[in-house]
Amino acid sequence: MVRNTESIDWYNNNSTIYKAHVRNPNESIYHAYYEKPAMYEALPDLNNKKVLSLGCGTGEDSHYLKNRGASESVGIDASKEMIKIASDSYPECSFELMNMQNIKFGNESFDFIYSSLAIHYIEYWDNVLSEAFRILKPNEYFLFSCEHPIYTAMDSLETKKTITKELSYSRDKMTKDFTVVGNYVEHRKLIKAEWPVTTWHKSIGEISREIKNSGFIISEIIEPKPKSEMKKVSERTFSHLSKIPSFIIFKLYKPL
Repeated sequence: MVRNTESIDWYNNNSTIYKAHVRNPNESIYHAYYEKPAMYEALPDLNNKKVLSLGCGTGEDSHYLKNRGASESVGIDASKEMIKIASDSYPECSFELMNMQNIKFGNESFDFIYSSLAIHYIEYWDNVLSEAFRILKPNEYFLFSCEHPIYTAMDSLETKKTITKELSYSRDKMTKDFTVVGNYVEHRKLIKAEWPVTTWHKSIGEISREIKNSGFIISEIIEPKPKSEMKKVSERTFSHLSKIPSFIIFKLYKPL
């Protein structure tokens, strides 16, 4: 089992900062006007369903799922400080400190599983997907989001004036020399500058193989578009996300 201890430590030490960030729609615009609306639109009927959120953070999604009609909304996270905030904030839900690669719930004990921007902290997804498959009832769904492979394949190019993210191939007409910026194919570790946590780049091929090996069937792949309301907060971010996706959503089905 691989544990991303650097990221867990960061969230433990910055849980109150994260809580303030994610609960302020004008600050967490990627959540409020981009990823969350697309995830919520893809939800199945949750009425009287027992649901689980993997990597629940400070509990906002568990709270939302409960309000969408879930009879029981459970959240797990590897950060004890995030779990503490979630438990204090949303007593109508239940939260447990737990690693999503080793889920301590019984077979077929949930009607729906949800995970928002958490699975990409794990290098290899085999255990997460097999555990989700095990605890999910047949004929039900696992919905998760992660960073888009196109976006994570890019490399940053910095000058004194600009920071550019590129995935490109160029060739000199005279010398025939070529330059490649970015790397889509290689599985690789990414360290964030703005939020110093570690995520992993995977190609669509690698993701689909891990999903297939787990037993899930891909029901839908969603590449979200930003909501028009984002333009009022940041027209620059709206323009960027309208052309280059940062996140991707997978809706997986467990067959009978």
